[in-house]
Amino acid sequence: MAGAVQKRTLDQLRQTVQASPSEYPWQVVTQAVLAETVDPQRLVQQGLVAQRDWILRGGRETPGPSLGRRGKGFLARICAELIFFVVMSVVVVGALMLCKHKWPEVDIYRLLAWLQGLFASNR
Repeated sequence: MAGAVQKRTLDQLRQTVQASPSEYPWQVVTQAVLAETVDPQRLVQQGLVAQRDWILRGGRETPGPSLGRRGKGFLARICAELIFFVVMSVVVVGALMLCKHKWPEVDIYRLLAWLQGLFASNR
């Protein structure tokens, strides 16, 4: 809006937008902005200054994470998932060994054969 909208109007629009979180009131905002009386020459000049500042700044004011940071984040996520997988595998194998030690008559392969028979009969 290139600084053409008065502060009071912007405050009112901010309250309007915050009051309707489910849907953006674009019609109300557009009508309020267009209702502002502005010198066209001043508006074009402010727009050009804002565009020049945007280009000199290098684009957005809040740039996204850099490629290096995204790469580090990806590597950290993969490492965390790998650690979780290893810990979970150790816990499951330990639980199976404990069950086998406590109940030696239990055969987990019998369960596998039962499951195969259960799903094979549905075909």
